[in-house]
Amino acid sequence: MPFKTRKITSARTVGARLRLARKRKEISLEDAEEVTKVRVKYLEAIEKDNWSEFPSRVYLLGFVRRYAEFLDLNSEKILEEFKVEFGRAKTTPRRSNRTAYLPKFIITSKLVISTIVILLIAGIITYIAVSIGRFSRPPTIEITSPKEEVVADKSMLIDGKTQSTAIVEINSQLVGVEDSGHFAQKVELSEGLNIFEIKSKSRLGKETTRALKVIYQPKK
Repeated sequence: MPFKTRKITSARTVGARLRLARKRKEISLEDAEEVTKVRVKYLEAIEKDNWSEFPSRVYLLGFVRRYAEFLDLNSEKILEEFKVEFGRAKTTPRRSNRTAYLPKFIITSKLVISTIVILLIAGIITYIAVSIGRFSRPPTIEITSPKEEVVADKSMLIDGKTQSTAIVEINSQLVGVEDSGHFAQKVELSEGLNIFEIKSKSRLGKETTRALKVIYQPKK
């Protein structure tokens, strides 16, 4: 009995099977890229069994699984077959030079000048903010003299300190203020209780008022 001959075809690779499945569904590589989010060049490399285009084996396995699922193939079976093919392959995935993608920090004269300018601007803004805060607050008043509430002299010196830029009034009369903020004014007392209203006013209109009460008792 004569032997019958039969044409034996070689088994298709994983890449060929994926390419055939895509063509049967009439899907372009661009459409597959849009859905799978895998770039066209990697999809082409998978279909052509060109594993050297991939940065690592992990990427390759992930892309093959995603592509198989997109084409409604059994992804687990495809991966098993792929691992067998990958083990027989002479080429290995291209190793990516990770150091080439690391950003390099280089100190240049332009960077130094920009940093100095930024620091100067930040300093100016801080100074302005502190100055505005200082001027927006009411000035303080410190009465250093007289210390006694009862005096025996008809003349008395009211002595105190406030902000150097403040305007000082004693009973609505202007009093000179030194650069240090010190002010002094001689006043005449009437027998009995004397009340002095001491007012310090900033340039922004903020003011602070202190009441000074002194009893004048002449010596007998």
